[in-house]
Amino acid sequence: MKKKLVLAAVVALLALAIPLTAMAAGPEDTKIIVGSSYTLSSGQVLESDLLVLGGNADLEAGSLVEGSVFVLGGNVNIDGEVEGDIGVLGGNVSLGSTAVVRGDVATLGGNVDRADGAVIEGDITPNFGFDIDGPIPDFPTGIDIPALPDFLSWSSSSWTWSPWIGVLWFIFRVFVMAALALLVVMFWPEPTRRVADAIITQPLASGGIGLLSMIAVPVLLLILLITICLAPLTFIGGVAFVAAIVFGWIALGNEVGRRIGTAMKWELTDPAAAGLGTLLLSLVAGGIDFIPCVGFLLVVVVASIGLGAVMLTRFGAQEYLGPASAAVVPVEEPKAKATPKPRRTKKSSDK
Repeated sequence: MKKKLVLAAVVALLALAIPLTAMAAGPEDTKIIVGSSYTLSSGQVLESDLLVLGGNADLEAGSLVEGSVFVLGGNVNIDGEVEGDIGVLGGNVSLGSTAVVRGDVATLGGNVDRADGAVIEGDITPNFGFDIDGPIPDFPTGIDIPALPDFLSWSSSSWTWSPWIGVLWFIFRVFVMAALALLVVMFWPEPTRRVADAIITQPLASGGIGLLSMIAVPVLLLILLITICLAPLTFIGGVAFVAAIVFGWIALGNEVGRRIGTAMKWELTDPAAAGLGTLLLSLVAGGIDFIPCVGFLLVVVVASIGLGAVMLTRFGAQEYLGPASAAVVPVEEPKAKATPKPRRTKKSSDK
């Protein structure tokens, strides 16, 4: 059954939330590797689809994959044979001279390097179509599954929204932020790194400037909105302000994911680390936000640090090395005037 690559990416982001270095999918039709690379040696046969999240896939010469291969946040190096399709999101595909691909090769955010002799029976296309069979759970018979709660109910002559709406909306926002972080780091890795470095090296300066911006920028936008001539700038300024907050949050999440990968000894690429870190950071921040008063303040402080780092680096366009230390110019001491030597007068001698 033909599925969309977007759905596969969503499944991949869901799997990123599971802290496992490598796991089997359960059903025998999909092999999932999380947070590490996968190598299929020469002579080995994989009788299923292959899904690698946050790592590389290396298929040596003489190896065979009887299904399709999908890699998120990593590269694919193929010297063997793949009977299905190949899909890569945020990485490159390298086909050696002995590579054989019976299906299509689809990439998003990467390139395809094809050596002489490599065989592709399908097409090289950026389309989102991709064949991969995901795990479908079989529920045992005789078990009653409880019905979902009513999201909208009528009481006392008015409609009432269920609290489940807020929970689902929070989960949706968390995964959207994780997906956005993956794409941002995929296409702008260096600016994100500069912002993250500013957060780590100058947290007080970033937090102070970010907190002042949180207060001053909305007031400035309100003034622009009141002014008739400058009212159109309100929309542009508002979009830039929100983009700066989101970018700072993603940069902080990238650093969190990178440190988690180092601590757990996972081989995470930068996009995968950003997706994982932003996912966990958003979940933690959302949980703290439920604490009255204190939770909201902590979220504002964290967002201010990221916003300040974005402003210090000018959206990651330059490195921020901290306040320049004033150069100490040595004071030259006045040279002492040389005392003139006394002239010697020749004494006249009587001849």
